[in-house]
Amino acid sequence: MTMAHSGDLGHRVAERRREVGLTRDDVALRAGMNSGYLDYLEHSPDAALTAGALLRLAAALETTPEFLRGGHVDRPPGPGRAGLHPHLDVLSREECELHLAGGGVGRFVFLAPQGPVALPVNFRYLDGDVLFRTRPKGALAAAAGTTVSVEVDRIDDAMSEGWSVLVTGRARLVDDPAELEQAADLGIEPWPGGHREALMRIETEEISGRRIRQGSLA
Repeated sequence: MTMAHSGDLGHRVAERRREVGLTRDDVALRAGMNSGYLDYLEHSPDAALTAGALLRLAAALETTPEFLRGGHVDRPPGPGRAGLHPHLDVLSREECELHLAGGGVGRFVFLAPQGPVALPVNFRYLDGDVLFRTRPKGALAAAAGTTVSVEVDRIDDAMSEGWSVLVTGRARLVDDPAELEQAADLGIEPWPGGHREALMRIETEEISGRRIRQGSLA
């Protein structure tokens, strides 16, 4: 009997469960397993699942066994073919902002001396602007005062669907105490970790987005 072991398996299960808005009892019922074991699975680095249990759990969480095992991490998204009936939609500003509202990881795009650069940042969206933390003397902070972009996307390879949002505006380092206090409540953690006390704000001038979805056969 094949067993699936992964120190990150429980973490991925917990994250995916929260992402789809399910309780442990909900997932346990869907997957036909004990909710107590699901709790153990989410917290134990030594937990293991049979291949059948992994399949049921992935279906309950509306994802794939490969995703729960972390097999997607080192592979760039979108290697598969387009779906049978793809539609490319232009997102409204309101739709774009819904995708940005929860924050997450995006790509900060700016012009450096060597040319265009895109680096990952953990951002939050506040009053129509994108905010993230960085080093006061780093390359990202040096982009203050210039026009920059932040690109955010999500790709669902299994469904051949996805979306992307692009925010463009003027970057500035925040020094106003009231702004800094407001941002402190957002809990912005730098993507690379460590202490990055400078706060960058992208004052949005333009926001656009696209979505690829699968249409019906009719």
